[in-house]
Amino acid sequence: MEKMDGITDVGEMKDRMMIDLFKTKIQEARADLAQLRGSWNEASEILKAHFGKITRTMVSNENKLRNLYQAAIEELKKETA
Repeated sequence: MEKMDGITDVGEMKDRMMIDLFKTKIQEARADLAQLRGSWNEASEILKAHFGKITRTMVSNENKLRNLYQAAIEELKKETA
């Protein structure tokens, strides 16, 4: 996924913001990227910690949020390689 530069679609902007949120939280936790599985459980823990709860909207968008979480992990791996 591209950085915010050049993004004009609101959906893409929201996706970018979620990826950046996941990346920030992973970095703050000093998580070992090799140990992260990219699962919904991992993503939901980050969402719970940040937002205080998991909403029905989050649950109904579980696959999308998990994919964004996985994209964040991949971006961090590329940045540290």
